[in-house]
Amino acid sequence: MPVGGGAVATDLELGSLRVLGVNVQDHLSISEFKVAHILGKHFQAGEWGSYRCGSVVTCVVKGRSLYARVERFLKVDEDDCDGYASVTWFGIPEYPLELPLVVKCHEEQPEELVSELGCIIRITAIDPSQVMVERSIDRVHCFMMRDSGFDTIRKH
Repeated sequence: MPVGGGAVATDLELGSLRVLGVNVQDHLSISEFKVAHILGKHFQAGEWGSYRCGSVVTCVVKGRSLYARVERFLKVDEDDCDGYASVTWFGIPEYPLELPLVVKCHEEQPEELVSELGCIIRITAIDPSQVMVERSIDRVHCFMMRDSGFDTIRKH
């Protein structure tokens, strides 16, 4: 459940909520929470960079799986949605073995994804599969491994 207070929503978060069609009045009508349980799976916002990370999620957007790290979960006053995730996107997934089981993503957020999708997703869009992350030795890419399911790959 949301806990009021926390940091005020950013302009990007407010704009992204509005693009999703959320009737949000202003920055102050948004509250933050750290933990979400999605179909029984526990996700913790803001853990990226720590030893244990429960903030990496995957979801299907426009016919393909994308990965993101949740910076925080948000709830909008007088909105029926269970909540939203403010995310930083990983790069477009690559499949080095041409299978949706081995996933490689660039760590840096592509600006074109932010321009196209914003930084907010509904928590109901998050796939209820926890994601283990192994950073590559180049410190530029990550390998993702889901604890269940497999990625959706867009057909060309």
